[in-house]
Amino acid sequence: MPPGDPEKPLLLIGTGSGLAPLYGIIQDALHQGHKGPISLFHGSSHPEGLYLADELQSLSARYDHCSYTPAVSRALSTTSATLGRANEIALSTHTRLSGWRVYLCGHPEMVHTTKKKAFLAGAAMREIHADPFSFVKPPSTAVAAPSLP
Repeated sequence: MPPGDPEKPLLLIGTGSGLAPLYGIIQDALHQGHKGPISLFHGSSHPEGLYLADELQSLSARYDHCSYTPAVSRALSTTSATLGRANEIALSTHTRLSGWRVYLCGHPEMVHTTKKKAFLAGAAMREIHADPFSFVKPPSTAVAAPSLP
């Protein structure tokens, strides 16, 4: 986490494995004595993709200034998460982001869209840290079947 104001609110939004770096940022912030609000939103298509949920629930219970919102976008119902996309839920919860530091990790479309919306909601571009996780299809390693005589 970049050094700075320990009172600055932090908004962290991740999808899929984009949670991993955000979890590290939260741990680092708390280790450094960060006192400002920390809001984490993690999204997955299905509840099974919400890893570290127990740890994050414990963290938000232990620290009053930390909140964790798990979100699922493709389930019909769930008792363990909010239905919807993490970025949309986050931006409807935090509509004014002036003075906030924003971290975005995960699906490239989510990161790019949310970066623009966070800026339009007042976050300074220098305070928006984005890491889109690009996916590359591995080359085909199929071996051609031998021809029959």
